[in-house]
Amino acid sequence: MSQFRWAWLCILVLFALLLAACNNASADGSITLQASGMSFVHDKMTVKAGQPVTLQLVNRDGYGHAFDIDEFDIHTQLPSKQTLTVTFTPDKSGRYEFYCGTPGHRAAGMVGTLIVQQ
Repeated sequence: MSQFRWAWLCILVLFALLLAACNNASADGSITLQASGMSFVHDKMTVKAGQPVTLQLVNRDGYGHAFDIDEFDIHTQLPSKQTLTVTFTPDKSGRYEFYCGTPGHRAAGMVGTLIVQQ
């Protein structure tokens, strides 16, 4: 194999590893989501319909946040410097907004997208 092809192969492998590392979901369906400032560290989560999802909600800020997904009736307060666990099973595929329900936080851009696949 030429040096040029070998270099491209190495680049492709590194790119694939980088993509895999960017996913915040683990194999068991648990996802860690951190509230930081006026944003969520991961603003997209992809899960499968009909499979339980466990969210580890982490707030390292010195003030409270919330975590809300209206379509799945999830409304959780997240006190400062706390970690909470929320478990639910999405029953329908689609794209759903999650957001911080603390007054002013959603308007400041503390939103994300939950993608539920079949």
